[in-house]
Amino acid sequence: MSWLPKSRRVTLLVAVLVVFGLYTFSSSWQSAPSDAVPVPATVPHAVKTNPTVPGDWTFIANRDRNNHSLTSDQCFQAFPDLYKEIDRSRAFWKARQGDQKLTEEQWGLKWSKDGGLRVMIWEGQVYIIESRGLNHFRHWRERSHATLHNLQRAVIGAREPVPNIEFSIKINDNIELTEEHPNSTVWNFNRNIYDKAMEQVWLIPDFNFWSYPRVAPSYGDYQRIAMEVGSDYNAKKPKLVWRGTTDFNPEIRLKLIEQSEGKAWSDVHRVAEDVNDEEATKYRITMPDHCKYKFAVHTEGTTWSGRLKYLLSCHSTILIHPLTYVTHLYHLLEADGPNQNYVLVDKEWKELPATMDTLLADNSKAKKIADNAAAKFRDQYFTPAAQTCYFRQLFKVWSEMTPVPEPYEYKTHADGTKTKEWRGMTYEEYVFWDKGYNDD
Repeated sequence: MSWLPKSRRVTLLVAVLVVFGLYTFSSSWQSAPSDAVPVPATVPHAVKTNPTVPGDWTFIANRDRNNHSLTSDQCFQAFPDLYKEIDRSRAFWKARQGDQKLTEEQWGLKWSKDGGLRVMIWEGQVYIIESRGLNHFRHWRERSHATLHNLQRAVIGAREPVPNIEFSIKINDNIELTEEHPNSTVWNFNRNIYDKAMEQVWLIPDFNFWSYPRVAPSYGDYQRIAMEVGSDYNAKKPKLVWRGTTDFNPEIRLKLIEQSEGKAWSDVHRVAEDVNDEEATKYRITMPDHCKYKFAVHTEGTTWSGRLKYLLSCHSTILIHPLTYVTHLYHLLEADGPNQNYVLVDKEWKELPATMDTLLADNSKAKKIADNAAAKFRDQYFTPAAQTCYFRQLFKVWSEMTPVPEPYEYKTHADGTKTKEWRGMTYEEYVFWDKGYNDD
C-alpha cells in the first residue's frame, strides 16, 4: 500500500481491523451452544430441555408437568418411586410362572362379559383388536376412550422405541375376576387388597388422568386451575368439605355425615346424582371449589374413587379412611412421619371431631401436611408426565412377560384360497367412528 498517502493507509488499516473483529465476534457467537447465551434469571423455561443424560437435567414441575417425551432415564430420575405396582405384578407372575411367558389365553378376554378392550401396539401404532360391552353405557364409553387417548399419548410422545405388544384392559369398577380364573390377568384401574384374585391384575392410571368432563376438562388443566384457586393455604376456608351421593358405599358415607353434622368446621353435605331440583342442587360445587377449603375428606365409592387425585392436587389437608382399594399410586400415601401427606381417620369416623379440633388448633402442622401432598402428588407423581412415564415402563415390562404379537390373521376360504389380513382397527378410526351416543 506504499502507493497510498500515509493518512489513507492508516484509515484503511483501522477499517480492516474493525471488520475482522466484527466477523470473529459474529462467528464465535453463532457457533456457541444455546445454553451459553446469558438468560435472565426470571425466565425459568430457558433451560436445556429433554437432554438424553439424566445428570444434565432435573424435573421442574412448572416446566415439565406436561412433558410427554421424557426418556426412560429421565422418567426414573423424575419419578423414582412410580413403578411399585408394575414391579409387584412382574414379581407375582414370575413367582407363578418362572420364565414362561404369559399367553393369549391368560391375558385375553374370554372370561370377561363386558367393559373390556383388547389392544395391540405395533410399530408405534395403536390398534383396537376387540371391545366388549362398551356401547350400551355412556360412562364406560367415556372411560374406554379416555384410556385409549392416554395410551396413544404415551406411544406417540416416546423418543425411544415402544415395544410391539398386545394386552387387554378392563374399564369397569368391579371387573369380576375371581378365583374361578386363577391364571387370567388384565390391566385395570384398581384392585381390592383383600381379594387374592386381584393380585393377578396389572394396575394402570385410571381414565380421569385424561379427562372426566363432569369434573374437569382435562386432568392437566384441572391442576392448573387448582393451583390458581388454592395456592394460598392460609387464605382457604377453615372448614372440612365433602360432597357426594350416599347411593355408593353408604356404610362409609352416612357415618361421615353423621359425625360431621352440626359441627362448626363442617361443610359436609349429601348431593344426589342426576337430579336437578332445588334441594338437590343447592349444595353442589365444582371440583376446583373444593380447593378453596383447608380440609377435604375422601371416601371410596363403588370401589376406588377418582376423587382423591383431584383433592391431593388442591394444596389442602386431606382426611381419608382406611382404604380397601388401591391404585397405581396409593403406595405413596404417608399417614405419619416428616413426609406425612394425608390424615388417617377411622372407618367409623368417630375420630373425626377430635382430629379436626387438633388440626384447627395447629395450623402449621395442617399446612405442612398440605405442602407435602402438593409437592409429592400435584407437582410430581400426579402430573400428566408421570402417567406417561408409567405407561411406557409398563409397555417395556409387559413386552418381557409376553410373546411378540402376530399382527396378521390368516384365513382359509371355502374355495381353498388363503388370505392374510391385518388385525384390528386403528386408534384413530376407532375413536372417530365409535360414537355410541347422541352429542346433541
